[in-house]
Parts: sequence; C-alpha cells; structure tokens
Amino acid sequence: MRTEDRAIGKLNSCQICNSKKLQKIIEMGSTGLCDSLLTKKQLQKGKEKSFPLNMYRCPKCQLLQLNYVVDNKKLFHLNYPYKSGITKPLKKLLHDTSKYLINNFKFSKNALAIDLGSNDGTLLEGFKKRKFKVLGVEPTNIAKIANKRGIETLQKFFDMKTAQLIKKKYKKPEVITGTNIFAHVNKLNSFMSGVKSLIDPKKGLFVTESHYALDIVEELQYDSIYHEHLRFFLIKPLEVLMNLYGFKIIDAVRISNYGGSIRIISTLNQKLKQKSSVKRLYNLERRKGFYTKKKYKKFASDILKSKKQLAFLLKKIKKQNKKIVGIGCPGRSITLLAFCKIGNETLDYIAEQSTSLKLNLYTPNTHIKVIDEKYFFKNPPEYALILSWHYKKSVMNNLRKKGFKGKFIIPLPYPKIIN
Repeated sequence: MRTEDRAIGKLNSCQICNSKKLQKIIEMGSTGLCDSLLTKKQLQKGKEKSFPLNMYRCPKCQLLQLNYVVDNKKLFHLNYPYKSGITKPLKKLLHDTSKYLINNFKFSKNALAIDLGSNDGTLLEGFKKRKFKVLGVEPTNIAKIANKRGIETLQKFFDMKTAQLIKKKYKKPEVITGTNIFAHVNKLNSFMSGVKSLIDPKKGLFVTESHYALDIVEELQYDSIYHEHLRFFLIKPLEVLMNLYGFKIIDAVRISNYGGSIRIISTLNQKLKQKSSVKRLYNLERRKGFYTKKKYKKFASDILKSKKQLAFLLKKIKKQNKKIVGIGCPGRSITLLAFCKIGNETLDYIAEQSTSLKLNLYTPNTHIKVIDEKYFFKNPPEYALILSWHYKKSVMNNLRKKGFKGKFIIPLPYPKIIN
C-alpha cells in the first residue's frame, strides 16, 4: 500500500497511513497564506482569502498534520518572495548539508546532486564547490535567480512527470535532497514515486530535512504551524512513509535549521546498515511521551497560555506610549501575528533586509507594512519584537552592531524582554 496524492480542501484521513481516526490538537482559526503578502492595491480592494489552520495527530503512525490542503500553485506562486540565501545563518546551515554528506558517505567523481524545491540554489552551491554536478527543481520565479547565479534549475513542480523529463537528459543522481519542502508536498505519492524512479538504486541517497515535531512541541514553536507545512515529522511516521516506497532510513540527525529540524538519510539499497542514531531518536520520542495523547493536550494548553502572555505584554508596553517594531518577516511570523491578533495598532511596521522581496508589502490578516531596515536604524523604536526569534542571537547581535540601543522582545516559547 502507498500513500495518496491529496485533493485540495479538507482532509478526513492521515496523509501517510490513511487512518481516519485523527485526533484534534488545536484549531488556530482561518488565516491568510504566509508568503502571499499584499500589495497596497490589494489591501485597498479588501479581497483577502483565508484558509482553515488546524493541527491533528494520527495515533496510528504518529504523524502531526494539517487537515486542510491549499493548492500548491497558490502557496508557491510565481512571485513567491522567500529566498533561502538571504540570511547568513541559514546559508551556512544549508552548506552544512553537503559537508555532512561528503564527510560521512562515499560518492563517485562528478556525481549528480539534485535539490527539490531548490529556491535560489543556496544548498546546491555547497555541492558545486565540492565538484558535484548539480541540478535544482523550483516552481517559482526564484528559479530564474538561481540560473543567473550559475545553478542550473528547472522551473517546475517535482512529480513523476518531472522525474521522467530529468531521466531523459541527466544521469542517475547519487544525492536527491528535499530540505524544508518535504512537508509541503500534497501530491506525496507522485513525489515519492518520482524520487524512487530517478535515484541511483545502489549508491543513491535521498535526504530530507523537515521541522522536527519534537522541537516544535518541546519549545512551543506554534508559529511554525502554517499552510505550507502539511506535516510535522517524528522519526516513526518518516520510517512508515519511507518503507512504503522501498526506502530504508540509514541515518537520522537533529539539526538547528529553522529552530530545530530532523535530517533523514535513506536509500533503496537494503544492504546498507542503519546507524544507531535512528534508534536513539525513537527512544527519545517514546521517553518524552510523543506517542501519547496526553503530550498534545499539554501542547495545546501551553499555546493558549503563551498567546495570552504575549498579548498582555504588548498591551502593557503600548499603554506606556512606546513604539514596537517587528524584526524580520519569515513565513512563521504570519501565524504568530494572526493567531495572537497583533496588528498595525501594535506594531508600527516590520523591518526587513534591503534585499528582501517582501519590502513595501503588507502582512495578510494583520496589514502591517514591511519596510527597509534602514528606516529602523534612522528612527529606532523603544522595542524590537524579534519575529525571526529562532535566530534570535544572530539577529540581536546584528542589531546591536548597527547601533540599536532599545529593548528586545522574544515572543516564544513564552514572551520575555531582553535589555
């Protein structure tokens, strides 16, 4: 049995094992899409689309998941504004992927590495520097940026059809990566079948990196719940999924990307040994109660507690007539702002880097303008709300170096002020 390609709209069964006995964890209302920011014209027209945002758990395979699928063409539209190479910490982490693989596994000379959902080609840069042939697959116009930077990229969604096109022109890849996109795929059967048909059956490694459900729950990262993230993985559902398509997980690593992720390395070659790291994660998840309903009841309760505390803190500051500005506009910030009802009455604006594609756009639901950080440094507020809080050390150090003397607000897991 294999999993299914999911239709658009409400889901009534598990995205991996098809069980219909799903348990609700939390309902977060109806929100706009995290990377569909609004132009001033769209804002004036007042036509905004919102979609249900609810997290469920499958007690059979332990997958955490959304119960509503938004069309990928709406999520990853041509003018998608996210570039993975824009932040130095993430750029380093993406280069670490190729470094880890080359240090721990053997590859042929001039081996082919393919990255699915390759964005601006930042991850593939690491392979290219190490003499790999590289190919990206990216559906948005960010593919054009990658090609200009010398990273050959096909502007397509990856599925079985795209896999067949690649097979006709390129040799068998020894590495296929899917970092921070594996949880986004709604046509999972076509995606996995495409990977299986494409990869070298003896040498090939399929590498995925996804937000780790353990970190999301333990560190109360409820802002990582948004429509792009259809699934939130533990090691158990990942193994169930891989086994359905004949893959064997041979390594599992916790990494710091996006506030805590899990890197899985799998292969079709059943003769390769599984590292002890896989069993260690199983034991960790079991020991911490991740296969029980009780764990998620507490998670939902803690989310509401955190939301209440953040709202109270921000209101208290505004009553003192102090200015608060948001710092960074990652996708996850849209969930935080909408769920906690933080609008332009609270944040004067959101400051972003000069190279961001989000400048002069407005956040969905909350209508906060994103502007160049140059204005922030010319007119510093009393408080900076760190929306990219998962990189808080790097962000705060950078702001201090550039002369910001105000106070920082870290919103999660529970809000706190740092002088």
